[in-house]
Amino acid sequence: MQFQVPQFIETEDKIIGPLTIRQFIYIAVAGGISAILYFVVQTWLWAFLSLLLLSIAISFAFIKIEGRPLAHIAISALSFYWRPQTYVWQPEHPQMPKSAESMKKLETPGFSLESIIRGLALHKTWQDLQTGTKAKPMFGKKVSERYEIFRRLSGEKQAARRVDYR
Repeated sequence: MQFQVPQFIETEDKIIGPLTIRQFIYIAVAGGISAILYFVVQTWLWAFLSLLLLSIAISFAFIKIEGRPLAHIAISALSFYWRPQTYVWQPEHPQMPKSAESMKKLETPGFSLESIIRGLALHKTWQDLQTGTKAKPMFGKKVSERYEIFRRLSGEKQAARRVDYR
């Protein structure tokens, strides 16, 4: 059994000449406001305001940014700046009670051998990343990977693997 699948569902129909109904409404509203301003304000001010209104109407009618009309982009931008921004922090263990006794239980008193070894391994790994070397492989295999540290525009450092194609 064959079914006909509709295509081009995102394209609007051309109603008035080469314009869609939305494009025509933008330009018609700007033209109507310009006609009203012709009788209300002085000629030089009318020319300036008409040029401004028609350029805004044409940009709303024809400009698309990544497939979205400029009107949708403007509405999204206004709603983003108008609404308050809420940043929510989610704790790792929300069920754990937050008291002084429970926090002291999480701390390990003094230094343990495990924490010292873990710290040394972390220090060695970080040093290897900073210098661009990698830990010596086992059984004498040669490793040709190198790492470089670069700074992003935000100022944070990041390690990246360097690949040389030869």
